[in-house]
Amino acid sequence: MYKYKKLVLGLVLGAISTAAAAQEQVEESAEYRGSWGISAEFINFNTDVATVNGIADSGIGLGGSYSGEKGLFNFTIGASLFYVDDKAEFSQRVHNSWTDDEYTEDSSIDAVSLYLDGGILYPLSEGVSLGMNVGYRYFDIDRSIANCSNCYSEEIQIESDTYLKPFSRFTFNERFSGTLAYFSYTGDKGAENSVQFEVNFNW
Repeated sequence: MYKYKKLVLGLVLGAISTAAAAQEQVEESAEYRGSWGISAEFINFNTDVATVNGIADSGIGLGGSYSGEKGLFNFTIGASLFYVDDKAEFSQRVHNSWTDDEYTEDSSIDAVSLYLDGGILYPLSEGVSLGMNVGYRYFDIDRSIANCSNCYSEEIQIESDTYLKPFSRFTFNERFSGTLAYFSYTGDKGAENSVQFEVNFNW
């Protein structure tokens, strides 16, 4: 893990050095640009952690975000909902207070994520830019009965983590662009990596 952290630190410092050298080529009066995004994501979990928690070792997510750029600097703040297959579901009798009916419901995995990152975005050409961000991702994952406030639930031990995010941004026109990003989580906290494709648009 120590060697891995040294490698991550070296990559980040290298990216900062490159950006500093390239800063002279970017106008000081560069305008701020903001955009909204809709994303699809595929996430991988540590196999051992997934097995202990009774979930699949991967999941699919949908999300939204806001991104900002000025000069070489960029940031993104976003949220995602993940579908993760429940391998250890339980059942519980549920009472519907509206209809006064009782029935059996199975549990499912409820997975929510919030993230924030910032770093450098360097234009290679008019339509293609490469970026390197560092960030933090919050995970809230549990096994529960949907739409039931007093039912039993279990917390899934996938912890929040920092990450390194190399990405490419492709400009389609003045309003639309696409971003392909790779999240590499830096700790042994359950999440290993994820790949995200996002469609960005501004008004």
